[in-house]
Amino acid sequence: MKKIGLLGFGTVGCGVYEIITQNSNYLNNKVEISKILVRDINKSRNINFPKEILTDNADDIINDPDIDIIIAVIGGIHPSYTYIIKALNNGKHVVTANKAVVSKYYNVLLKTAHENKVAFLFEASVGGGIPVIKPLKQNVKINDIGKIKGILNGTSNFILTKMSEESYTFADALALAQKLGYAEADPTDDIEGYDIARKLSILSNIAFKTTTNLQDIKCRGISNITKLDIEKFNHFGKKVKLIGSAIKSGSNYCASVEPILVDKTSPLSAVNDAFNIVSVSCSTVGELQFYGQGAGKKPTANAVVCDIIDILHDDFDNPICFDENLIKSEGMKLFRGKYYIRINTDSNFDIGEITRLFEESNIKINVEKEKDTLFIFTGLVSAEKIDNIMSSIKVRNFCYARLDDNKVIA
Repeated sequence: MKKIGLLGFGTVGCGVYEIITQNSNYLNNKVEISKILVRDINKSRNINFPKEILTDNADDIINDPDIDIIIAVIGGIHPSYTYIIKALNNGKHVVTANKAVVSKYYNVLLKTAHENKVAFLFEASVGGGIPVIKPLKQNVKINDIGKIKGILNGTSNFILTKMSEESYTFADALALAQKLGYAEADPTDDIEGYDIARKLSILSNIAFKTTTNLQDIKCRGISNITKLDIEKFNHFGKKVKLIGSAIKSGSNYCASVEPILVDKTSPLSAVNDAFNIVSVSCSTVGELQFYGQGAGKKPTANAVVCDIIDILHDDFDNPICFDENLIKSEGMKLFRGKYYIRINTDSNFDIGEITRLFEESNIKINVEKEKDTLFIFTGLVSAEKIDNIMSSIKVRNFCYARLDDNKVIA
């Protein structure tokens, strides 16, 4: 019988407890949750459990010699990182759903687990209930991974679905997401792409066999997308998705999170609401796709428990990648596409100055003006050039999105 210490008893923690204690005959007599860390022992909870297993002192769990597995499902960087690293050094297996900790301390955590001959598993940190990390670890052994692309955030995808399918404004779609519990009171990480960047960093670390730095991932969110933009996208037969992409060419890689316009016939177009999809391009097996619920109590808890089962079977493999200089970031240089740009103008706006910026960069454009709104459609161009131009335009109300052409500049 393996004993488990559970750090955190929120939505995911309760889901893990329910699966282990109520719903799985397979786990009977194999594991037992013996202690649970909470902030407030006296808080009322809508779940049946023995109150004596609660503690508000993490050391009661981390230093307990009888506990074999630690499940870390508390949010934030600290004290979660401190708890995890201490548990690994104490010779305990660790399973976590905390993407912030995994993306920031990927190498340190894996190295510590390796040195202590224990598992550090984090399937639930990317894609909720989608099993993507374990298959990626397996495939990277016999494949060269060239590209990762996916819809990796349920909140932003829910908002864009409501805007595209039901003509919601961004503000109304966000309010609904918050009401339904998809979005936090502060939704910045979701709508500006930072949550996706963390997940993309984790996938890239495994796929490219190195450490990719979070600060190298260019992030653009969806808060500037309006109903007018959605109407234009529909007119062109496109849907907008907030997509994380990472590509490798030789010893270089690029990673980004940005609004991408996809054909309505694309598999990405059909991924709606809180569902996620991850596509991995492999040298041997070709393209692999992983689809499912990207968040929520049951899907995420299910991924955590699957990691526990792997520990029970001694079926875990820590992908040790200590060379942080194996490949280098090239910013946005490897991405290209045609661009849609919408700029809200005023009486002092100089259209000639805008067109000159594109001409000087040898970018072909078509320009349309409708009242106080300027629409620019570019030819095929590198993402880096567009980013440089847009950063130099001194306007506050604008939106730009890349048309996905699935190509890489070598």
